[in-house]
Amino acid sequence: MDEKTDLSPCPPAPIAVVQWLVTGASENDVLEALRVKYPHADPAATMKTVHDILAGEGRPSTDALRGWVLVSYRELYRRMLEVGDFDGARKVLKNITEIGL
Repeated sequence: MDEKTDLSPCPPAPIAVVQWLVTGASENDVLEALRVKYPHADPAATMKTVHDILAGEGRPSTDALRGWVLVSYRELYRRMLEVGDFDGARKVLKNITEIGL
C-alpha cells in the first residue's frame, strides 16, 4: 500500500502553504506570507513538510482515486439534474462509462 501523508495532525502553516501554492503563489510570496502569518514557523521545516505532503499526494491509491472520481462525478450528475442541465448530466454518464469499471 502506498504511504500517504495524513494532513490531520499537520500544523496549520504547511497546510496554508499548500493552498497558497495551489492558487499560484510564487516562492517569494509564500516565504513572505509565512513570515507575516506564521512568524514562529521555521520556513525550511515548513517547506520540507509541504514537500512531503505533495509527494504523498503524487502517489495516490488507484482504488481511492477511482472512488474519488466516481463520487465527484455522482455529485456533478446530481447538481446537473438539479439545475436541469440534462446534456451535462448525459456527458457525465458518458464519462463514467469511459472510465472502464
